[in-house]
Amino acid sequence: MNAKAWLPLCCAVILSGCNSVSSQTPAQSLSEQTVAVNKSVIFIHGAHLKGAAWSAVQSQLSKQGISNYVVDLPGRSTHIDPKSITLDHAAQSLCDQLRTYPQPQSLVVHSQGGAVAHKAMTLCQDVKITDLVYVSAVAPVDGAKPFALLNKQDEENYFAGITYEDGWLKISDKSAYLASFTEAQKKSQQQFVLDNSVDEPAITGDGKVTLSKATLAPINKAYVFATQDKIISLPSQQKIAESINITHTYSLDSGHLPMVTKPIELAEVITQALQL
Repeated sequence: MNAKAWLPLCCAVILSGCNSVSSQTPAQSLSEQTVAVNKSVIFIHGAHLKGAAWSAVQSQLSKQGISNYVVDLPGRSTHIDPKSITLDHAAQSLCDQLRTYPQPQSLVVHSQGGAVAHKAMTLCQDVKITDLVYVSAVAPVDGAKPFALLNKQDEENYFAGITYEDGWLKISDKSAYLASFTEAQKKSQQQFVLDNSVDEPAITGDGKVTLSKATLAPINKAYVFATQDKIISLPSQQKIAESINITHTYSLDSGHLPMVTKPIELAEVITQALQL
């Protein structure tokens, strides 16, 4: 596979919409010994998205009095050199932001955000992370690259609306981008997606993550499958979850961006997974 072609798939990391919620495991706590009220829930976006894409899910948690925060990773602006936004750079930025929030922390990661979080865990071990909730996210370990477990069809769907140009993965066809990334039919939702989407530095998805399975093992984990996802397909999501031995799984009838199209259902799954 052409290196530049696969590299861009790094951007295939954004969120998934949901019409129904099903749980493959009981709605029990992932961290029963952690007092829920003391947790900080941190939302980490994927490629092509801004942190504000989580806003509707944040609102649902805030209504319940749950402390939550959202990060913006480097590369949300084109006024930078895209080649400078390596996976290491993005992870260090995440570490800097995590240190400003109360601990312990529960990270909710989407798409490429899973790789950035895993990389950060090797750089800022002073941050106490008790839980990880993966929302159609990648989860590379032991030297793997972010998108190693995705398939050819995932890549083709991604590039339907994205073009590689001068170090950027650019949204070159908005209609195709929307069709691949979300099942949204409402004009308001489609516009929200576009308003909170950006071109993505291609190099971020080309880094390697050295986090070991042994280090990850003690952390409570859950995976939220987006069953209609065309960017990280359900078979790819299942391979990812199996690769890090996740046993707590949930399913949303959604495309790649559930935080945008079905935020209420996604918030429900998150609160179930963390028993908040």
